[in-house]
Amino acid sequence: MPSPPLLPPKPLTPHDLRLACRNGTYSTTTSLTIPTVQCNLLVLPSRYAPSFTQLCARNPVSCPLLHSTLPGSKTTPLAPGANLATDLPKYNVYKDGKLLAEGDGIASVEKYWTEDHVGFLIGCSFSFEWRLAAAGFPPKHTLCVPVRCVPMFRTGVPLSPAGEFTGGCLVVSMRAYKEEDVAEVRRITRAFRRQHGEPVAWGWDGARMLGIEGKVREGLVDFGEWVGIDGEVGEVPVFWGCGVTPQVAVMESGIEGVVISHVPGCMFVTDVPVEDEEVSGLKL
Repeated sequence: MPSPPLLPPKPLTPHDLRLACRNGTYSTTTSLTIPTVQCNLLVLPSRYAPSFTQLCARNPVSCPLLHSTLPGSKTTPLAPGANLATDLPKYNVYKDGKLLAEGDGIASVEKYWTEDHVGFLIGCSFSFEWRLAAAGFPPKHTLCVPVRCVPMFRTGVPLSPAGEFTGGCLVVSMRAYKEEDVAEVRRITRAFRRQHGEPVAWGWDGARMLGIEGKVREGLVDFGEWVGIDGEVGEVPVFWGCGVTPQVAVMESGIEGVVISHVPGCMFVTDVPVEDEEVSGLKL
Protein backbone atom coordinates (compact mmCIF):
# COMPACT_ATOMS: atom_id res chain seq x y z
CA MET A 1 0.00 0.00 0.00
CA PRO A 2 1.48 3.42 -0.91
CA SER A 3 2.35 5.78 1.91
CA PRO A 4 0.04 8.79 2.41
CA PRO A 5 1.40 12.06 1.04
CA LEU A 6 3.43 14.08 3.49
CA LEU A 7 1.99 17.41 4.56
CA PRO A 8 4.32 20.39 4.21
CA PRO A 9 5.96 21.25 7.54
CA LYS A 10 4.90 24.40 9.35
CA PRO A 11 7.27 27.22 8.44
CA LEU A 12 9.73 28.12 11.21
CA THR A 13 10.22 31.83 10.45
CA PRO A 14 8.10 34.61 8.91
CA HIS A 15 10.42 34.59 5.89
CA ASP A 16 9.89 30.82 5.45
CA LEU A 17 6.14 31.28 5.68
CA ARG A 18 6.04 34.07 3.13
CA LEU A 19 8.11 31.98 0.71
CA ALA A 20 5.73 29.05 1.25
CA CYS A 21 2.79 31.32 0.44
CA ARG A 22 4.62 32.61 -2.64
CA ASN A 23 5.21 29.02 -3.77
CA GLY A 24 1.61 28.00 -3.09
CA THR A 25 2.42 25.48 -0.38
CA TYR A 26 0.75 27.14 2.62
CA SER A 27 -2.95 27.98 2.87
CA THR A 28 -3.73 29.62 6.24
CA THR A 29 -2.14 31.63 9.03
CA THR A 30 -4.52 30.39 11.73
CA SER A 31 -2.73 28.85 14.73
CA LEU A 32 0.79 29.68 13.61
CA THR A 33 3.70 28.84 15.89
CA ILE A 34 5.53 31.99 14.76
CA PRO A 35 5.14 34.78 17.37
CA THR A 36 5.12 37.74 14.99
CA VAL A 37 2.43 40.27 14.10
CA GLN A 38 -0.14 39.34 11.48
CA CYS A 39 -1.97 41.89 9.33
CA ASN A 40 -5.11 42.22 7.29
CA LEU A 41 -4.53 43.52 3.76
CA LEU A 42 -6.68 45.88 1.72
CA VAL A 43 -5.56 47.39 -1.60
CA LEU A 44 -7.46 50.26 -3.20
CA PRO A 45 -7.20 52.60 -6.18
CA SER A 46 -5.21 55.62 -5.00
CA ARG A 47 -8.12 58.07 -5.33
CA TYR A 48 -9.82 56.35 -2.40
CA ALA A 49 -6.76 56.22 -0.15
CA PRO A 50 -7.37 59.53 1.71
CA SER A 51 -10.93 58.57 2.63
CA PHE A 52 -9.88 55.09 3.70
CA THR A 53 -7.10 56.50 5.87
CA GLN A 54 -9.69 58.74 7.51
CA LEU A 55 -12.03 55.76 7.99
CA CYS A 56 -9.27 53.97 9.92
CA ALA A 57 -8.57 57.05 12.03
CA ARG A 58 -12.25 57.36 12.95
CA ASN A 59 -12.62 53.64 13.78
CA PRO A 60 -9.28 52.72 15.39
CA VAL A 61 -10.50 49.66 17.33
CA SER A 62 -11.82 47.79 14.30
CA CYS A 63 -9.47 49.35 11.71
CA PRO A 64 -6.05 49.87 13.38
CA LEU A 65 -3.85 51.02 10.50
CA LEU A 66 -0.24 49.80 10.76
CA HIS A 67 1.18 50.81 7.37
CA SER A 68 0.14 52.15 3.97
CA THR A 69 2.24 51.86 0.84
CA LEU A 70 3.10 54.38 -1.81
CA PRO A 71 1.03 54.03 -5.02
CA GLY A 72 2.21 50.96 -6.92
CA SER A 73 4.47 49.71 -4.13
CA LYS A 74 4.10 46.13 -2.90
CA THR A 75 6.64 46.38 -0.07
CA THR A 76 6.48 47.26 3.62
CA PRO A 77 9.07 48.00 6.32
CA LEU A 78 7.16 45.53 8.53
CA ALA A 79 8.73 42.72 6.46
CA PRO A 80 11.69 43.87 4.33
CA GLY A 81 11.99 41.89 1.11
CA ALA A 82 8.38 40.67 1.17
CA ASN A 83 5.96 41.08 -1.73
CA LEU A 84 2.43 41.95 -0.64
CA ALA A 85 1.05 40.67 -3.96
CA THR A 86 2.36 37.12 -3.54
CA ASP A 87 3.21 36.47 0.12
CA LEU A 88 -0.24 35.89 1.62
CA PRO A 89 -1.83 32.42 1.42
CA LYS A 90 -4.93 33.58 -0.52
CA TYR A 91 -6.45 36.79 -1.83
CA ASN A 92 -9.89 38.02 -2.85
CA VAL A 93 -10.20 40.34 -5.84
CA TYR A 94 -13.24 42.54 -6.44
CA LYS A 95 -14.14 44.60 -9.49
CA ASP A 96 -16.71 47.38 -9.05
CA GLY A 97 -17.74 45.76 -5.78
CA LYS A 98 -18.24 42.23 -7.13
CA LEU A 99 -16.03 39.28 -6.20
CA LEU A 100 -14.25 37.75 -9.17
CA ALA A 101 -15.11 34.04 -9.35
CA GLU A 102 -11.76 32.27 -9.07
CA GLY A 103 -12.34 29.43 -6.63
CA ASP A 104 -11.81 29.97 -2.89
CA GLY A 105 -9.11 32.59 -3.28
CA ILE A 106 -6.30 33.65 -5.57
CA ALA A 107 -2.68 32.68 -4.90
CA SER A 108 -1.13 35.81 -6.44
CA VAL A 109 -2.52 39.24 -7.33
CA GLU A 110 0.47 40.50 -9.29
CA LYS A 111 -1.64 40.97 -12.43
CA TYR A 112 -4.28 42.98 -10.56
CA TRP A 113 -2.01 45.28 -8.50
CA THR A 114 -1.29 48.31 -10.70
CA GLU A 115 0.86 51.40 -10.31
CA ASP A 116 -2.27 53.20 -9.09
CA HIS A 117 -2.98 50.86 -6.17
CA VAL A 118 -2.25 51.66 -2.51
CA GLY A 119 -1.91 48.84 0.02
CA PHE A 120 -3.07 49.09 3.65
CA LEU A 121 -1.97 46.75 6.44
CA ILE A 122 -4.35 46.60 9.39
CA GLY A 123 -3.77 44.97 12.77
CA CYS A 124 -5.15 41.47 13.36
CA SER A 125 -6.29 39.69 16.51
CA PHE A 126 -4.38 36.57 15.44
CA SER A 127 -1.34 38.49 16.69
CA PHE A 128 -2.37 38.30 20.35
CA GLU A 129 -3.49 34.66 20.20
CA TRP A 130 0.14 33.71 20.82
CA ARG A 131 0.06 35.58 24.13
CA LEU A 132 -3.33 34.10 25.08
CA ALA A 133 -2.04 30.58 24.45
CA ALA A 134 1.14 31.25 26.45
CA ALA A 135 -1.00 32.41 29.38
CA GLY A 136 -3.10 29.23 29.32
CA PHE A 137 -6.06 30.58 27.34
CA PRO A 138 -5.64 29.13 23.82
CA PRO A 139 -8.56 30.08 21.56
CA LYS A 140 -10.75 27.05 20.84
CA HIS A 141 -10.55 27.36 17.06
CA THR A 142 -6.77 26.83 17.25
CA LEU A 143 -7.31 23.53 19.10
CA CYS A 144 -9.69 22.02 16.54
CA VAL A 145 -8.44 19.23 14.29
CA PRO A 146 -8.07 20.44 11.66
CA VAL A 147 -7.61 24.00 12.87
CA ARG A 148 -10.56 26.26 12.09
CA CYS A 149 -10.71 29.91 11.19
CA VAL A 150 -12.06 32.13 13.99
CA PRO A 151 -15.85 32.78 13.79
CA MET A 152 -16.72 36.30 12.60
CA PHE A 153 -20.03 38.18 12.61
CA ARG A 154 -21.36 41.36 11.03
CA THR A 155 -22.96 43.39 13.80
CA GLY A 156 -25.63 46.06 13.88
CA VAL A 157 -23.12 48.67 15.05
CA PRO A 158 -22.40 51.28 12.33
CA LEU A 159 -18.94 52.66 11.65
CA SER A 160 -18.13 56.34 11.78
CA PRO A 161 -18.23 57.20 8.05
CA ALA A 162 -15.47 58.84 6.00
CA GLY A 163 -15.66 60.10 2.43
CA GLU A 164 -16.98 57.40 0.12
CA PHE A 165 -17.18 54.90 2.99
CA THR A 166 -20.55 55.56 4.59
CA GLY A 167 -22.37 52.24 4.97
CA GLY A 168 -20.05 49.97 6.93
CA CYS A 169 -20.70 48.11 10.16
CA LEU A 170 -18.49 46.68 12.88
CA VAL A 171 -17.42 43.08 12.24
CA VAL A 172 -16.32 41.09 15.29
CA SER A 173 -14.35 37.91 15.83
CA MET A 174 -15.60 35.58 18.56
CA ARG A 175 -13.75 33.33 20.97
CA ALA A 176 -15.45 31.39 23.76
CA TYR A 177 -14.09 31.55 27.31
CA LYS A 178 -15.30 30.60 30.74
CA GLU A 179 -17.00 33.59 32.32
CA GLU A 180 -14.57 33.46 35.23
CA ASP A 181 -11.64 33.90 32.79
CA VAL A 182 -13.00 36.86 30.82
CA ALA A 183 -11.40 39.50 33.05
CA GLU A 184 -7.92 38.01 32.54
CA VAL A 185 -8.48 37.56 28.81
CA ARG A 186 -9.51 41.22 28.65
CA ARG A 187 -6.37 42.26 30.52
CA ILE A 188 -4.05 40.29 28.25
CA THR A 189 -5.52 41.50 24.98
CA ARG A 190 -5.91 45.11 26.14
CA ALA A 191 -2.14 45.40 25.83
CA PHE A 192 -2.37 44.91 22.05
CA ARG A 193 -3.99 48.19 21.12
CA ARG A 194 -2.90 48.05 17.47
CA GLN A 195 -4.23 44.50 17.14
CA HIS A 196 -7.82 45.43 18.14
CA GLY A 197 -7.05 45.49 21.88
CA GLU A 198 -9.49 44.21 24.46
CA PRO A 199 -12.95 42.84 23.61
CA VAL A 200 -15.68 45.26 22.55
CA ALA A 201 -18.32 43.06 24.24
CA TRP A 202 -18.69 39.73 26.02
CA GLY A 203 -21.38 37.39 27.30
CA TRP A 204 -24.88 37.03 25.93
CA ASP A 205 -25.75 40.57 26.95
CA GLY A 206 -22.82 41.68 24.79
CA ALA A 207 -24.07 39.61 21.86
CA ARG A 208 -27.50 41.22 22.26
CA MET A 209 -25.96 44.69 22.38
CA LEU A 210 -24.12 44.00 19.10
CA GLY A 211 -27.33 42.78 17.48
CA ILE A 212 -26.02 39.27 16.82
CA GLU A 213 -27.37 37.13 19.66
CA GLY A 214 -29.54 35.03 17.33
CA LYS A 215 -26.71 34.38 14.87
CA VAL A 216 -24.29 33.42 17.64
CA ARG A 217 -26.73 31.08 19.38
CA GLU A 218 -27.37 29.32 16.05
CA GLY A 219 -23.74 29.34 14.92
CA LEU A 220 -24.53 31.32 11.77
CA VAL A 221 -21.17 32.90 11.03
CA ASP A 222 -20.73 35.59 8.38
CA PHE A 223 -17.04 34.77 7.92
CA GLY A 224 -14.72 32.06 9.20
CA GLU A 225 -15.97 28.81 10.77
CA TRP A 226 -18.24 28.08 13.71
CA VAL A 227 -16.70 26.89 16.96
CA GLY A 228 -19.10 25.92 19.72
CA ILE A 229 -19.77 27.60 23.07
CA ASP A 230 -20.05 25.10 25.93
CA GLY A 231 -22.50 26.63 28.39
CA GLU A 232 -22.32 23.56 30.63
CA VAL A 233 -18.76 24.49 31.63
CA GLY A 234 -19.57 28.18 31.91
CA GLU A 235 -18.35 29.41 28.53
CA VAL A 236 -19.66 32.65 27.08
CA PRO A 237 -18.92 34.39 23.76
CA VAL A 238 -16.27 37.11 23.78
CA PHE A 239 -16.06 39.57 20.87
CA TRP A 240 -13.16 41.58 19.47
CA GLY A 241 -13.03 44.13 16.68
CA CYS A 242 -12.07 42.45 13.43
CA GLY A 243 -9.98 43.48 10.42
CA VAL A 244 -12.68 42.22 8.06
CA THR A 245 -14.55 45.40 9.06
CA PRO A 246 -12.82 47.64 6.50
CA GLN A 247 -13.31 44.99 3.78
CA VAL A 248 -17.05 45.09 4.40
CA ALA A 249 -17.04 48.90 4.47
CA VAL A 250 -15.25 49.03 1.12
CA MET A 251 -17.51 46.44 -0.49
CA GLU A 252 -20.65 48.23 0.69
CA SER A 253 -19.38 51.60 -0.51
CA GLY A 254 -19.90 50.79 -4.18
CA ILE A 255 -16.54 52.24 -5.22
CA GLU A 256 -15.34 51.55 -8.74
CA GLY A 257 -12.25 49.70 -9.89
CA VAL A 258 -10.26 46.73 -8.64
CA VAL A 259 -9.97 46.11 -4.89
CA ILE A 260 -7.74 43.41 -3.40
CA SER A 261 -7.99 41.88 0.07
CA HIS A 262 -6.83 38.87 2.04
CA VAL A 263 -9.15 35.88 2.38
CA PRO A 264 -10.30 35.76 6.04
CA GLY A 265 -7.83 33.58 7.96
CA CYS A 266 -5.07 34.18 5.38
CA MET A 267 -3.08 37.07 6.78
CA PHE A 268 0.18 38.77 5.96
CA VAL A 269 2.82 37.70 8.48
CA THR A 270 5.37 40.38 9.36
CA ASP A 271 8.80 40.26 10.97
CA VAL A 272 7.59 42.35 13.95
CA PRO A 273 7.75 40.32 17.21
CA VAL A 274 4.43 40.13 19.03
CA GLU A 275 6.00 41.55 22.20
CA ASP A 276 6.92 44.72 20.31
CA GLU A 277 3.18 45.46 20.03
CA GLU A 278 2.45 44.76 23.69
CA VAL A 279 1.93 47.70 26.03
CA SER A 280 3.02 46.80 29.55
CA GLY A 281 1.44 47.90 32.80
CA LEU A 282 -2.20 48.04 31.63
CA LYS A 283 -4.75 47.08 34.28
CA LEU A 284 -8.48 46.45 34.45
